[in-house]
Amino acid sequence: MSATQPNPYQHPTLQMSVTPEQRDRAVSWLQQAYAEDRIGESELDWRLGQVLEATSRRELNQAFYGIVSVPLASQAVGLHPAYQPLVRPETREHAGRGAAGFAHLSVFFLWLLGPLLVFGLSSPGSYARREAAKAFNFQLLSFLLLIATGIVSSIFPGDGFDPVFGLMALGWFVLTIVGGAKALQGESWRNPVTRALKLQVLSEK
Repeated sequence: MSATQPNPYQHPTLQMSVTPEQRDRAVSWLQQAYAEDRIGESELDWRLGQVLEATSRRELNQAFYGIVSVPLASQAVGLHPAYQPLVRPETREHAGRGAAGFAHLSVFFLWLLGPLLVFGLSSPGSYARREAAKAFNFQLLSFLLLIATGIVSSIFPGDGFDPVFGLMALGWFVLTIVGGAKALQGESWRNPVTRALKLQVLSEK
């Protein structure tokens, strides 16, 4: 039975009052569905209104009819995704920082594939995804600057560009390390290179 066909048997728990944790979980679930383009903006507003006005579990369930398939066994005991326990904020934040730090530091052995992997696996709007985009954009920009410098050095041959390549390599290494360290600390640090040369192939929002 799908969520569009409410179970005619009304489990007693459906008359229980909605707790703040359940309401927060329901809001988070709907926002995630919107971020993944499973519902539109107007539908999000409508369903959020139902969640905020719900006083019982049965009323809270109605905000999810049509977008959630609830197994028959779960319906029989009044369970619903909105009642799943919330992930503790500090646990979620810690996991996000770890993935964000990996996105920056993985370039030493995966190069652009590392940030791309984290970006693709992270939720839209999450801290890990934003940091993965920052890491990718910086690495791509550094690569393009290296190519441009190489072209210029080939046009004007000589040893004058050797210190330039050395400084570029050192700057790339230091900024990559700093970016990873800042991400592991949960800071929203902006790389000075990408701040000056605004190249955003991946959205950092």
